[in-house]
Amino acid sequence: MIKSFRKTLLVSVVMLASGLAATAQSHAAVSIIQGKTIIPAGNATSEKDLTVRNNKLAFSLAVGSAPPWGVARGCIVDIANVKKDGSLSNDRVAFADFIPNNWSSWPNTYQNVEIIKDSKDEAIVKITRDFGKMVISTVYSLASDSDLIHVKTTMTNEGEAVADLLSGYTLWPDGGYKFAVPGYAGKDEAVVDNPIADRFVGYGADWAIALHAPYMTELKYKSRDLYAKHSLKKSQSMSFEAHYQVLASGDLSPVVKAEIERKNLQAGTLTGSVKTQQGKSVNQPAVVVLKDDVPYIWVIGQNGEYNIDLPVGDYQVYAAGKGYSDSTKHDITIKNNESQTLSFADLLSPGEVNIQVTDAQTKSALDAKIQIEKGNKPLIEFFGAKTFFTQLDSIGQAKFTLAPGDYQLKVSAGDNFLAKPVLLDASIVPNKTTNLASAIPVSTYPTQQGWYAGDLHHHADVLEGLTSPEYLVRSQLAAGLNVTFVSDHDSTKNNVVIKALSDKRGVPFIPSIEISPSWGHFNVFPVEIGAQLSVDPGVDDIHSIIKDARRMGASVVASNHPYIPYGYLSSLEKNTAPGGFDPSIDLIEINAVVDYKKAIEKARQLWSEGLPYYYTAGSDTHDVWNQTTGLNRMFVYTGSKPNAKAFAQAMKNGRAYVSFGPVIYPQDVMFGDTIKLAKNQQKSINFDLLSVNGLKSVQLIGNDGVISEQTLSGDKVSVVFDLPQKSGWVSLVVEDKKEKKAFSNPIWLKMVDKAQF
Repeated sequence: MIKSFRKTLLVSVVMLASGLAATAQSHAAVSIIQGKTIIPAGNATSEKDLTVRNNKLAFSLAVGSAPPWGVARGCIVDIANVKKDGSLSNDRVAFADFIPNNWSSWPNTYQNVEIIKDSKDEAIVKITRDFGKMVISTVYSLASDSDLIHVKTTMTNEGEAVADLLSGYTLWPDGGYKFAVPGYAGKDEAVVDNPIADRFVGYGADWAIALHAPYMTELKYKSRDLYAKHSLKKSQSMSFEAHYQVLASGDLSPVVKAEIERKNLQAGTLTGSVKTQQGKSVNQPAVVVLKDDVPYIWVIGQNGEYNIDLPVGDYQVYAAGKGYSDSTKHDITIKNNESQTLSFADLLSPGEVNIQVTDAQTKSALDAKIQIEKGNKPLIEFFGAKTFFTQLDSIGQAKFTLAPGDYQLKVSAGDNFLAKPVLLDASIVPNKTTNLASAIPVSTYPTQQGWYAGDLHHHADVLEGLTSPEYLVRSQLAAGLNVTFVSDHDSTKNNVVIKALSDKRGVPFIPSIEISPSWGHFNVFPVEIGAQLSVDPGVDDIHSIIKDARRMGASVVASNHPYIPYGYLSSLEKNTAPGGFDPSIDLIEINAVVDYKKAIEKARQLWSEGLPYYYTAGSDTHDVWNQTTGLNRMFVYTGSKPNAKAFAQAMKNGRAYVSFGPVIYPQDVMFGDTIKLAKNQQKSINFDLLSVNGLKSVQLIGNDGVISEQTLSGDKVSVVFDLPQKSGWVSLVVEDKKEKKAFSNPIWLKMVDKAQF
């Protein structure tokens, strides 16, 4: 709720909205528009929201709308570039604003909005919010004919001193690709030491947004969060300043030009042409610039020509094109106020690959994932992928374009769980099709023994998710999963499409939603197809959220990544979860990409108290081309092909285990069941274990820790454990030669009199 808003300016904003919202004309003047965003596919849908635009860009502030992930209202949720015809592109971001402490829960009670300036030359909006005892005030500025949104945030501590905060601006693109802080590609988090450049870029073929963050000392989430580590004493203030640069193409040369201007750097120009070995111009070439052999920037040329300004210094450069081989790399030195020419004439035209994948035993076509292990991996991702999947309709077949050259392709189906991958060598020839075949040696078929595997934390293309429904299904089938699953943030929009795709392949679909307040995320399933969330995750408490999940049809509520900074169990420890603990939570997640040790310990503690809070597991994949679907998974025993409710009920009953690789087949008891024990009557339990990586060890765990441990060898082993003579629980931990583990739910033990047998 807005507490203060200048009424005289509000009237002028409404008038501007009536005059400008209905048109997409290109104009250099700046305007502020109140109401539902004019940005196509935008998330700012309230009549209280504000959109600021000029002839280069538009951005929307969620004043009345609920931002994603339970963030407090009063932040940028939509950004669009202006296209050549003057119209706005679709929304390019899920969220782009200030975060005061690394996505920790955000206790918030107010938002004050003030329009400081509203002229044709500049718009300035100030939004003030509280974060517990902190006051967070951000000023957003946009000048006419500028591609830069200037942001300045001041944090003021009105409470006691706070140490070790991580605060700063974020950029979470809504689709597209990511170009990390130069020198930190592939790092999920890092302390940043004297970076080559202080920015992160989200991009696609026809857009780019750069976050320029000169204050940053640390990065998180593969550079999408750029933070400074700091403390704040009582009554102390600290300011952060940055720019969001919005471009209408994947040409990043304006990004480095903005850096040159912002830092007042000496610079020169590099120009030239790009051709194939046959002398044909590459229509839209790229010239990639490296500094100290680290990707620094690229320029996308037109009609075979390129031009880029660079700071003075030494660089390495090469040319590329969509599907083309890369050119030879050249060393250059840029001198102040000098222009030099470097042309390329050694690119090769694209080739095609046609690959058929089968099960080596049954000879049937097999869903698979194909990755480039060795060979050309384009830096600019819209120029070519490095990961491919077989088709849904033509099972086992994949067709794709590669740059000419020698490759080693990794072909996998159920990789690490059901089969080892196969490596194929291939030489790709320009303008030719290379035909390949791969037979995968499948080691086990869990569904034949009643087990169905699912990756129970997986995103499609909502908010920061980058995976279309079709590719979600293709990736999950290639991972050897037996059910499909989606859990988009606060959205069920993809459930209908994914169910249709799954039905076409005869695969059970488990529809879910990840309800995402700032103090804990929850996968609830199965929800009814068409059901929509009615609570506000940014406002409502845990009891309201679970009640709404049940209304949507969910029989299971899972606490996702419970011990990360915004995990539910972390927030309970900090007393920042509205409503406190709700005992109707069902499952505790073992998340594949965060430390799950505390979650394991918590589950075992609850079992020792006799409380059946069982495991769930998922990879938290958002991007199937750069992350691994099914990195871990739940194997669930249903006996036969389940529907969504039967699958969820089996999980709720504990008839399942988490695995990062090993496969477990219980022989005379099921996880979640209770075994009755009588004094002086020994009982044992039997399991068949399998790992395509080779087995290393198995432990029987109980109330007091490790009960028994066996060293293993080979891919398939049968093991027997004698049960302790006392009530409680036991579970298995299986480890393979690659140190990948499986964790079972408990088997309950109950001491009884012999007469009760």
